[in-house]
Amino acid sequence: MSKDTVAIRVDSDLRQRLDKLADAFGQTRSSIINDALRQYADHQEWQVALIAERVQSIEAGEEVLISHEDVLATFEKRFADKQVG
Repeated sequence: MSKDTVAIRVDSDLRQRLDKLADAFGQTRSSIINDALRQYADHQEWQVALIAERVQSIEAGEEVLISHEDVLATFEKRFADKQVG
């Protein structure tokens, strides 16, 4: 896999933390940053795909939507019931 160079600026504290992690794992700072960015991108792509799926389900009428007010009322009732009981 070819590698591209991307320049970023980090504060000195973060750089020191990355260097300590790289030393602890016997890796380079660059490999630690690559792993972190890969995990971040994987998670963000998963979220975007999940949101798109949910939007499609809602638009197709396959989901039941509950208003924010109804959710709050349900939780308020549950908390009130626990305090009484």
